[in-house]
Amino acid sequence: MQQLYLLPNAEEEIIDSYDEDIIVTNRDGKIIKVSQISGCYYDLPAADLLGKSVYELEAKGIFSPAITPLVLEQKKKVAVVQIASNERKILITGIPLFNERHEVEFVVSYSYDVSELKVLQAYLTELEDEMFAVKGELALLREEQLQVNGQLIAESKAMQQLLKTVNKIAPLQVAVVLQGENGVGKSTIANLIHQQSTKKDGPFIKVDCGTIPDSMLERELTGAFDTGNTGKIGLLQMAQSGTLYLQGVDELSLAAQTVLLKALHQTNGNFRIISATERNLEELVAKRQFREDLFYYLHVVPMQIKPLRERLEDLSETIQKYLDTYNRVYQVNKKLSDPLFHELLHMEWSGNYLEVKNLMERLIVESETTIITKDDLPLGYRKHNTGLNELEIEGNTLPAIIEKVEKEVLMNAQKRYKTTTEMAKVLGISQPSVVRKLKKYVD
Repeated sequence: MQQLYLLPNAEEEIIDSYDEDIIVTNRDGKIIKVSQISGCYYDLPAADLLGKSVYELEAKGIFSPAITPLVLEQKKKVAVVQIASNERKILITGIPLFNERHEVEFVVSYSYDVSELKVLQAYLTELEDEMFAVKGELALLREEQLQVNGQLIAESKAMQQLLKTVNKIAPLQVAVVLQGENGVGKSTIANLIHQQSTKKDGPFIKVDCGTIPDSMLERELTGAFDTGNTGKIGLLQMAQSGTLYLQGVDELSLAAQTVLLKALHQTNGNFRIISATERNLEELVAKRQFREDLFYYLHVVPMQIKPLRERLEDLSETIQKYLDTYNRVYQVNKKLSDPLFHELLHMEWSGNYLEVKNLMERLIVESETTIITKDDLPLGYRKHNTGLNELEIEGNTLPAIIEKVEKEVLMNAQKRYKTTTEMAKVLGISQPSVVRKLKKYVD
């Protein structure tokens, strides 16, 4: 602590305070200076304290303990809770002021009513709780938004490789085609490419090709009527200095494809084009269902997004994230039974993220127990059978069958749990056994 020294005219240098309870004593404990509110905590006028000894006041029970002797003894700043004769608790802090011989010449103390501090503490605690709640809500909203869009769940090697490609091509103004099933996350990847591109400060204009009638497509794209008059700003103009996202480009008729290609050539736009399709455009070209010239215009960098059923690591993470999300939304704490989780990993999931989201919410809402089981599945999801019924007994020995089951159980556990210690606890075997068995099947 920085040491404070008083000059010979120190008393004149002490500034009287009208807002704080400040008391100055000399080395003998005599009160030589007070502020106007001093004594209020002891139900005494400030003038009654001047000239009094803190030792005498302590002996009379006005307050206890006195701060001056503690500061003199320790020669440093001291803070204690003082009890007044009226039972009030006062937080008092004493600061030593030294002379040129490094002796404590004066002690300056200031006080606060502990009850006032408790009110302040309660307010700060309440404020902290509110901030924590707000942070939690923001985190939940952020997580929900990420999950609703199938955002960046990349536990699988396939998805990690896809993101590497995104990072590589995003800064380049090159046309991209995203191919994948409905709900697989094409729009999310398109947004990610836009956000990592040089056009990120520009607009991201989404064109739902499957919903615009052929007769309206030219007007929507260019803003022009058949007469050539300008009706409104077209989507191509809106996309300037940004990204034009053609969702469902494979749904365009041949006539609409011609309109689109003509508009793209005439606009000479300063925007990036990202297309999304559920069908393979090369196959559509071979079947003469997609214009070859439009194909070469759009199909510069193709990116295939695999369905969730082919990305078990991502599927497992998605199931758990949606489960956690709807547990919070509906303020419950439900869990999936291991047989049900195994069942979910082997489902088709033709709707991908959208279907997983839908089913997880239904299970949370409709199940009546904290552990959700296969019996809680909607009827339409009870067709898939797994387990011993699928094992081929003919031509297989019992050890071979047991080994197959053991491998499947270990592989599923590895997808669900992060460490071998967790796996060992759930499976009821030792951690070294888990490591040994994993090495056996992985190698």
